[in-house]
Amino acid sequence: MFVQALRLASAFTRPVVISTRSARGECRGVVAACTVVNRDGWVLTAAHVLGLLRRFEEEADRFRAYRAEVRDLERATASFDTARKRKLRHLEVPAPDSARDCSAWWGADGAVLKDIRLMPASDLALGRLEPFDPAAVAHYPAFKVPDADYAPGRGLCRLGFPFHEIAPTWDEARGAFVLPPETFPIPSFPIEGMLTRFMSAPPPEAADGDAGRGTYIETSSPGLQGQSGGPVFDASGAVWAIQSHTRHLPLGFRPRTPEEPKGPAMHQFLNVGIGVHAEAILALLDEAGVAHERTAD
Repeated sequence: MFVQALRLASAFTRPVVISTRSARGECRGVVAACTVVNRDGWVLTAAHVLGLLRRFEEEADRFRAYRAEVRDLERATASFDTARKRKLRHLEVPAPDSARDCSAWWGADGAVLKDIRLMPASDLALGRLEPFDPAAVAHYPAFKVPDADYAPGRGLCRLGFPFHEIAPTWDEARGAFVLPPETFPIPSFPIEGMLTRFMSAPPPEAADGDAGRGTYIETSSPGLQGQSGGPVFDASGAVWAIQSHTRHLPLGFRPRTPEEPKGPAMHQFLNVGIGVHAEAILALLDEAGVAHERTAD
C-alpha cells in the first residue's frame, strides 16, 4: 500500500542527531527527524526537538561560565588562599548529567539550521539549512490541503529513524563530536496507522499554565522514538502531518500475567500517535513565505 509513497517520503525525510557530552564526560546521541520542504533547504521538525537542543545549549553555556569563574579565581588568588576556597564553595557546580558540549547534525556534514520560526502551541518548527544541496533530495513533498477529504479512516504512514543507537565520541584536539562509521547509513523505519480523531491540546512537555493549544491528528499506531519531526503521509506520498508525540490511552482493565496469576495487576494502554495537523503546517509555511507544494484536493 505504501511502497511508492515510502520511496517518495524517504527522499525528503532526514535524520537529526543531537550529540552531547555531560559534565562527567559521558557522550550520548539522540535521534529525531526533519522533513525537507523545498529546494531552498527549508525543513520542518517538531518544536520539542529544538527545545531539547536549546536546553543542552543553555546547560553548556552554564558549564563554560562555571569553568571561567573557577579559572578567574585560581588566577586571582594564591593556591591555598582561604578566601579563594570560600568563593569556590559558593559557586553553583553543574549537575554531573548536564551538558558541557552539544551539537546537532542535520543529515549532512556542516549544515546549520538558520532563520528558525517556532509554532510552540502546535509543537512545530521551521528553519533553513545552510549550506544545502538541492540535488541531494530527489523528491520534495506535497502537503495535503485540509479542506478536502481530510477525514478519519484514511490509512497513513509515518517515517523516522528509531531503533538505531548512536554513540558519538568527543575529539579533544578538534573540540568536536565524531560520529563513528557504523552510525551510517542511519536506517529509517515506517509504521502505518489509521487517522482516528482530531484534537486540540497543549504541546508535549507544556508546563502548567502555558497558554496555547495546537491542532493535531491522532493515528491508531504510536509514533516511535526517532520519528519526531518526520512526515505522516498517505499512500500517494502527500504529507498530512508532522509527527509530534505519542499518547497512552488507558484501556480500563488490569489483567495479571498467566505466569503470575497472583502477581501485580498490569495497567493496559493503547499507544496512539499524535501529529501536527496540516492546517498548522500550511499556516506556518505561508506566514514565513516559504515556497511549498500543496495537493489539488
